[in-house]
Amino acid sequence: MSTVPAYIRIAEQIKSEWLSNAAPQKGQKLPTQEELAERFGISRSTVVRALSKLVAEGYIRSQQGSGVYVAETLPQETGLKCLSLIVPDLHAPVIVAACRGVERRARQLGYQVLLASSEQNRAREQEAVLQHLRAGARGIVLYPVTRRRQELACDYLTHWAQEVPVVTLDIGYDEWPCSRVQFDNYRLGYDITRHLLRCRHRRIAFMHTSSDYLHSSIHDRCRGWATAMEEAGLEIPASYQEWPVAVKDYAPPPSDDEYDAIAESLLCLEPRPDAVIAWNDVAAAHLIQALKNRSMRVPEEIRVTGFDSEPLVSRLFQPLFPTSKPDFVRLGELAVDALLEAHAGRPTYPRIYYYPVPIVWREPRPAPIFPSTGKEWDGIAAEA
Repeated sequence: MSTVPAYIRIAEQIKSEWLSNAAPQKGQKLPTQEELAERFGISRSTVVRALSKLVAEGYIRSQQGSGVYVAETLPQETGLKCLSLIVPDLHAPVIVAACRGVERRARQLGYQVLLASSEQNRAREQEAVLQHLRAGARGIVLYPVTRRRQELACDYLTHWAQEVPVVTLDIGYDEWPCSRVQFDNYRLGYDITRHLLRCRHRRIAFMHTSSDYLHSSIHDRCRGWATAMEEAGLEIPASYQEWPVAVKDYAPPPSDDEYDAIAESLLCLEPRPDAVIAWNDVAAAHLIQALKNRSMRVPEEIRVTGFDSEPLVSRLFQPLFPTSKPDFVRLGELAVDALLEAHAGRPTYPRIYYYPVPIVWREPRPAPIFPSTGKEWDGIAAEA
């Protein structure tokens, strides 16, 4: 039980004492929030969350300025309670972690999870949403396919009229009438730029993506980078402003040959950057390799940073480079909590929940010295 949040335990206690007897009195008023907090020895905010859960499940109703009452019609416990989870890819490690968080929190709340992949296709995403609604999903956690600007006006979420609430993960847009849970990418872009500045980098380039491709996490990090540079009194050269979009955009992901072109265009920027903030760890690893193929010393001549602590990159790629460590499991849990609040009618308007992301500042390991010669060991035995 120690892994179950306090508000869930309190909700179950309230249900046991006031709502689970043989004939609960319909319309009976429950104790006040202050009385419940004192009774269970908890904070009032925990009581509020517990009551919100019971409102969402239909056990009680809240009357503004009066209190909370036993619902006139209690829910049937025999029915299967389901939440929908729709993601763009079932293989990416960060999305798998988010799925674990959603499933874990949903299970704690007594819900089953209906899972589907949109396979990075907006039409398939909409189809999965409709299928899960027909299957009885009481709420939808959506990791949306990234939209292009011209798609928003006619997007099904822009015109969402269903009573079932939607909470988006990591990506979301102001045009959508749904809450979203996302990382504080603006602060992340700002923090990693500040750290590069402390390491004496001054010519810091950012890997842009097209303003038409609304990948909000990348655009938010870009704004954080620009703010940090401005605060440091460093003007961003015009040649940096749209690199590398003229060569290759974020989607679909570049091929090896395209990363060669990206690296070549990077080295042609004036003045030549001494640090680059890449889209993510995979992009950083490809860019580093392309730079090394051009005899560039990384990070001595140019440092490259990534994002997301991609497991395969962290284990297999050298040299190590700075990255971030987003907690996608926790993000998934928070999405279910936000869905519960939306289901309970608290708040009555969409909200954005930001979650901080720490930086993992990694330096490459120095090459070991070959014992008999004093030369750096490169994996090939020296001649006798």
